[in-house]
Amino acid sequence: MCFWKKSEAKLWLILPQAFLLVGAGAAELKGPPFQLVLSGLSGEKTPPKASAFTLGLEALEAKDYPTALTHFESAAACARLDTLPLVWLTSQFQVCQTLNLQGKQAESVDRARKIVDTCERTLGAEDPITSEALYHLAFLLKNNGRLAEAEPVYVRHLACLVEKHGPESFFAACARTRLADLLMLMGRMEEAERHHRQALAAAQAALGEVHADNCFFLTHLAYCLHVGQKKPEAAELMDKAFSIVKTSNARDLSHQVSLLRRQAEFFRDNHQLDKARMTGRLCLELLVARTEAHRSHFFYYGRVKDLYQSILVADGLKPHEIKSHLAEVENPLRDDR
Repeated sequence: MCFWKKSEAKLWLILPQAFLLVGAGAAELKGPPFQLVLSGLSGEKTPPKASAFTLGLEALEAKDYPTALTHFESAAACARLDTLPLVWLTSQFQVCQTLNLQGKQAESVDRARKIVDTCERTLGAEDPITSEALYHLAFLLKNNGRLAEAEPVYVRHLACLVEKHGPESFFAACARTRLADLLMLMGRMEEAERHHRQALAAAQAALGEVHADNCFFLTHLAYCLHVGQKKPEAAELMDKAFSIVKTSNARDLSHQVSLLRRQAEFFRDNHQLDKARMTGRLCLELLVARTEAHRSHFFYYGRVKDLYQSILVADGLKPHEIKSHLAEVENPLRDDR
């Protein structure tokens, strides 16, 4: 795979978060606003003087969800799907995520479905923005426990990336891993393992056998084998994945939170508590730094905090020591944001 292809893969994966502040704020300075087809939204005749998106992030951080929702709705209304699709989609994501934080899971999922329909109607089924909207819908469904509904969306997302980039592409490999994780949650271990193996093979073909971003695929295959009681191969693959984390800057790896969480769970379950503490702590640090504006934070933060606490308990720490460790991870980073 040439340098441009590797760079393109990384860029395509980080674009949605890269435009969270700059793009969404800039959209509110452009006019006239695009009249949206989603129910409950209307374009504003005069763009707000301050960035509604930025105000939404501030309200989200303060856990003032109603205010955050109002600001994100305003930011979405000012964005144009036809000219600034990524900015529009990012604002819509925040609306869905805020609804989810308010406990309005059904409304959040319904909104996400309408976002997919709007993207398909405006941009076409093959557009990368539509693909990202599909993934967001599948992610919401899975993390709200609606696994049977999530499966066809993940399948469709994978099919879109296979069609656009090819079955052996890095993009398709990522989507296949997400589908495999869902199948594992549903107890369909043989299917999950098959998809994980295909994803790893595709990533190695696209990136090279020793590329650091293979860590994501190695980790998820190893964890699947661990759950499926194929312990020797699981341990061998997880050791390879862990060696990548140790010799790389984990913050530069693709899907850091996902792979670190799985590694921490694996090492905790296998009583390798030094490795579990390292990966669990690093995972929690990454989530603390991201704040609630990032979807991985608000879906995974509580789970990862509980995971890290369970590792400390397994390592024999007393309650006051655990409290001190958690405070050390959370508070200094919060002060630095």
